[in-house]
Amino acid sequence: MKKVVLLEKTELTAGSTWHAAGLTTYYHPGINLRKLHYDSIKLFQTIEEETDQEIGFHSTGSIRLAHSTEHMNEFKYMMTRHNWQDAEQHLVDPETIAQMFPLLNMDGILGGLSTPGDGHVDPYSLTMAYAKGARMYGATLLQDMPVTGTRQRQDGTWEVDTPSGTINTKQLVNAGGFHGRELGHLAGLDLPLVPVHHQYMITASIPFLEEWKKEGREVPAIRDLRGSYYVRQERTGLLIGPYEGEDKMVIQDDWYDDGPPKGFGKELFVNDLDRIEKSIEHVMELLPIMQETDIQSVVSGPITYSPDILPMMGPTHHLTNYWLALGFGYGIAHSGGAGKYLARWMMQGEPDYDLLECDPDRYSTWTDKERC
Repeated sequence: MKKVVLLEKTELTAGSTWHAAGLTTYYHPGINLRKLHYDSIKLFQTIEEETDQEIGFHSTGSIRLAHSTEHMNEFKYMMTRHNWQDAEQHLVDPETIAQMFPLLNMDGILGGLSTPGDGHVDPYSLTMAYAKGARMYGATLLQDMPVTGTRQRQDGTWEVDTPSGTINTKQLVNAGGFHGRELGHLAGLDLPLVPVHHQYMITASIPFLEEWKKEGREVPAIRDLRGSYYVRQERTGLLIGPYEGEDKMVIQDDWYDDGPPKGFGKELFVNDLDRIEKSIEHVMELLPIMQETDIQSVVSGPITYSPDILPMMGPTHHLTNYWLALGFGYGIAHSGGAGKYLARWMMQGEPDYDLLECDPDRYSTWTDKERC
């Protein structure tokens, strides 16, 4: 597929990408969605050579921690489903976890689920590689080119209005991120997407990690189900990102109703550490070194959630030749796989495999702002 035009409202990575934590994983509780993750990481492993663009991919592995028998049973169950893909995954005992991440307080940890191929990538650099590769294969990328209108013609093609004129296209893909709902309105769609504040912290340098980095080593990413947060290494410090519960989560209500402010691209929200106080307490218990380590910076930016935090991906049956690629709760980890999935579907007339859980039309009218 070479006759492709990308219309970027401001500049590449503006929105949610530029400030993303960049975690990548083969893991997903759903068998089908694992294929998206698998295809993404396989692309991350080859795109540098293909485009001659570094992407900052760190294959550190990851461990999901179990503090309860219930979580260990969940991990054992996930192992029974593991053969649906080729990526390595196995259960690990507390002794192995302590060796892999010596800074952890192992009290109460019963074991974990290790995925050695997981890691993190620099979202900005990855986007530049995507852009370079797209241009290599014939795509046109237009920045500072907002969409101001969309209309379907009688022959099923679409007219897309921009400040520089109108483009006629056979297929239209709404991949507008937190502008996706706003773009949907131009075509008469009411998409149940809500912009949510997500925060993460980056610590100052930690001497232990400085020594490990000199030896060419990094600690694996940690996902703590008990406290609902992730931890990964960021240079010689740590990056910690909690997910707030419904009682603490902040939704940008006015964006849902009126769209993001004009010109919003690489801005951030004011951080609010009080909202993630409980998660910070869990972090300090798991990582005692945090009690004596300064927080260097806090990032609070917008991400977009669908009602079930799964993507809205594929054609909508409300319109002809109109496709959605929105609501990616896993963010950059879905990028390569989602692009491949949609491109193959558009070119072949059917997808390589079913992702019914991502059908854009799976929601009913009950998914209003309060229920998103």
